[in-house]
Amino acid sequence: MTNYVNELVKRHRRLNRLIDNCRTAGRQQEMQQLKRIRLRIKDKIAAARRELVPVTS
Repeated sequence: MTNYVNELVKRHRRLNRLIDNCRTAGRQQEMQQLKRIRLRIKDKIAAARRELVPVTS
């Protein structure tokens, strides 16, 4: 499971770099699509991390 989270984090970082490149090149439409994908990956990372760490009361 940690490999899955690590892979998602790598994809998230890669998307951050792509978004920065789009911002400098003025490709707004592409940047918005990449941001949506990045948000979905961020949600997957959070969900996977919740499964890894048990909730204690």
